[in-house]
Amino acid sequence: MHFQVILEFGKSTIINAIFDKEVTKEGEISTKNKKGKNTTTDIKLYELDKNTYIADTPGFSSFEITEIESSDLDKYFIDFKKYIEECEFVGCSHLKEEQCGIKKALEQGKISQERYERFCKIYNELKDKEAHKW
Repeated sequence: MHFQVILEFGKSTIINAIFDKEVTKEGEISTKNKKGKNTTTDIKLYELDKNTYIADTPGFSSFEITEIESSDLDKYFIDFKKYIEECEFVGCSHLKEEQCGIKKALEQGKISQERYERFCKIYNELKDKEAHKW
Protein backbone atom coordinates (compact mmCIF):
# COMPACT_ATOMS: atom_id res chain seq x y z
CA MET A 1 0.00 0.00 0.00
CA HIS A 2 1.39 3.39 -0.97
CA PHE A 3 1.14 6.43 1.29
CA GLN A 4 -0.35 8.54 -1.51
CA VAL A 5 -3.24 6.09 -1.92
CA ILE A 6 -4.04 6.08 1.81
CA LEU A 7 -4.51 9.84 1.82
CA GLU A 8 -7.50 9.47 -0.50
CA PHE A 9 -9.46 7.64 2.21
CA GLY A 10 -10.98 8.61 5.52
CA LYS A 11 -9.83 7.80 9.04
CA SER A 12 -12.07 4.73 9.37
CA THR A 13 -10.74 3.28 6.12
CA ILE A 14 -7.17 3.80 7.27
CA ILE A 15 -7.90 2.13 10.63
CA ASN A 16 -9.42 -0.87 8.85
CA ALA A 17 -6.33 -1.06 6.62
CA ILE A 18 -4.03 -1.01 9.66
CA PHE A 19 -5.89 -3.91 11.28
CA ASP A 20 -6.40 -5.65 7.91
CA LYS A 21 -10.08 -6.25 8.74
CA GLU A 22 -13.23 -4.21 9.22
CA VAL A 23 -13.16 -2.94 12.80
CA THR A 24 -15.03 0.30 12.10
CA LYS A 25 -17.71 1.33 9.62
CA GLU A 26 -16.55 3.18 6.52
CA GLY A 27 -18.57 5.87 4.81
CA GLU A 28 -19.08 6.52 1.16
CA ILE A 29 -17.20 9.06 -0.95
CA SER A 30 -19.35 11.95 -2.13
CA THR A 31 -19.69 12.08 -5.91
CA LYS A 32 -20.19 15.84 -5.63
CA ASN A 33 -17.00 16.91 -3.81
CA LYS A 34 -15.02 13.62 -3.82
CA LYS A 35 -14.69 13.78 -0.01
CA GLY A 36 -15.73 11.19 2.52
CA LYS A 37 -19.11 11.47 4.19
CA ASN A 38 -18.87 11.47 7.98
CA THR A 39 -20.26 8.22 9.38
CA THR A 40 -18.36 8.07 12.67
CA THR A 41 -20.55 9.48 15.43
CA ASP A 42 -18.50 8.77 18.55
CA ILE A 43 -14.88 8.28 19.55
CA LYS A 44 -13.53 4.74 19.66
CA LEU A 45 -10.02 3.71 20.70
CA TYR A 46 -8.34 0.73 19.08
CA GLU A 47 -5.30 -0.83 20.72
CA LEU A 48 -2.29 -1.11 18.43
CA ASP A 49 0.19 -2.24 21.06
CA LYS A 50 0.60 -2.02 24.81
CA ASN A 51 -0.05 1.64 25.77
CA THR A 52 -0.48 2.55 22.08
CA TYR A 53 -3.89 3.39 20.70
CA ILE A 54 -5.39 4.92 17.61
CA ALA A 55 -8.64 6.88 17.81
CA ASP A 56 -11.43 6.88 15.28
CA THR A 57 -13.27 10.15 15.75
CA PRO A 58 -16.03 12.06 14.03
CA GLY A 59 -14.68 14.58 11.56
CA PHE A 60 -13.58 17.77 13.27
CA SER A 61 -11.75 20.93 12.37
CA SER A 62 -10.23 21.68 15.77
CA PHE A 63 -9.35 20.05 19.05
CA GLU A 64 -8.25 21.17 22.47
CA ILE A 65 -5.24 20.07 24.48
CA THR A 66 -5.59 20.82 28.16
CA GLU A 67 -3.16 18.50 29.90
CA ILE A 68 0.05 19.67 28.19
CA GLU A 69 2.09 22.59 29.52
CA SER A 70 3.51 24.89 26.85
CA SER A 71 7.03 24.21 28.16
CA ASP A 72 6.55 20.48 27.43
CA LEU A 73 4.97 20.78 23.98
CA ASP A 74 8.23 20.22 22.09
CA LYS A 75 8.44 16.73 23.62
CA TYR A 76 5.26 15.79 21.70
CA PHE A 77 6.80 16.75 18.36
CA ILE A 78 8.91 13.63 17.84
CA ASP A 79 10.72 15.09 14.84
CA PHE A 80 11.99 17.96 17.03
CA LYS A 81 13.66 15.68 19.60
CA LYS A 82 17.14 15.40 18.08
CA TYR A 83 17.37 19.16 17.53
CA ILE A 84 16.28 20.27 21.02
CA GLU A 85 19.69 19.41 22.47
CA GLU A 86 21.23 21.92 20.04
CA CYS A 87 19.35 24.79 21.70
CA GLU A 88 21.56 27.19 23.64
CA PHE A 89 19.16 27.44 26.59
CA VAL A 90 17.39 24.75 28.59
CA GLY A 91 13.69 25.57 28.37
CA CYS A 92 14.01 27.14 24.91
CA SER A 93 10.56 28.05 23.58
CA HIS A 94 11.79 27.68 19.97
CA LEU A 95 10.08 30.96 19.07
CA LYS A 96 12.27 33.97 19.91
CA GLU A 97 15.64 32.53 20.86
CA GLU A 98 18.53 33.12 18.44
CA GLN A 99 20.52 29.93 19.10
CA CYS A 100 17.64 27.46 18.77
CA GLY A 101 18.23 23.97 17.39
CA ILE A 102 14.64 23.70 16.13
CA LYS A 103 14.83 27.00 14.23
CA LYS A 104 18.21 26.00 12.81
CA ALA A 105 16.76 22.66 11.63
CA LEU A 106 13.85 24.58 10.10
CA GLU A 107 16.24 26.85 8.17
CA GLN A 108 18.12 23.77 6.92
CA GLY A 109 14.89 22.12 5.74
CA LYS A 110 15.11 19.30 8.30
CA ILE A 111 11.76 20.32 9.80
CA SER A 112 8.92 21.46 7.53
CA GLN A 113 7.64 25.02 7.74
CA GLU A 114 4.07 23.72 8.19
CA ARG A 115 5.11 21.50 11.09
CA TYR A 116 6.93 24.38 12.81
CA GLU A 117 3.98 26.73 12.28
CA ARG A 118 1.65 24.12 13.82
CA PHE A 119 3.97 23.91 16.84
CA CYS A 120 4.00 27.73 17.18
CA LYS A 121 0.21 27.94 16.96
CA ILE A 122 -0.36 25.27 19.61
CA TYR A 123 2.39 26.70 21.83
CA ASN A 124 0.83 30.17 21.75
CA GLU A 125 -2.64 28.76 22.48
CA LEU A 126 -1.26 26.85 25.48
CA LYS A 127 0.60 29.93 26.74
CA ASP A 128 -2.58 31.99 26.43
CA LYS A 129 -4.58 29.42 28.42
CA GLU A 130 -1.88 29.26 31.08
CA ALA A 131 -1.95 33.06 31.43
CA HIS A 132 -5.73 32.98 31.97
CA LYS A 133 -5.81 30.03 34.41
CA TRP A 134 -7.03 30.72 37.90
